[in-house]
Amino acid sequence: MQNKHASTLYSGIKPICGLVLSAALFSSFSVQAYNKGMPAPGAKKQAELSQENNQASYYLKYKPDMEAQAKSLVTKLGGTITDTMPERRVLIVSLGKSDIDNLTANRKQYSDIIDYVEINPQRQLLEKKTSLSY
Repeated sequence: MQNKHASTLYSGIKPICGLVLSAALFSSFSVQAYNKGMPAPGAKKQAELSQENNQASYYLKYKPDMEAQAKSLVTKLGGTITDTMPERRVLIVSLGKSDIDNLTANRKQYSDIIDYVEINPQRQLLEKKTSLSY
């Protein structure tokens, strides 16, 4: 009698387990689309536009009391200043690849004005509706 009861119970669980497994498999597909390792939607298009312009955005950190000289240097190199952070002594500049190569090659020449130059990481918002939103 117990075997009959156990087989009835087992046959009722089988469909539920299949449903749970199917739901788990399908839900994992949408989460993988927003994996941190994958590029954000539209990132490829933005990278292509950046290559076409051959200009990139950089943080240029200048030494104390050298803001005017740093701005003049950016203008001399043919770049444009897009933003400033005076409290951090940083200019956000747009320069061509050849101009940055020139700046880094002649680093000693500009060492009395500039502390360092680094690329400005491009950030963008994800699509409004994601699989993780409520």
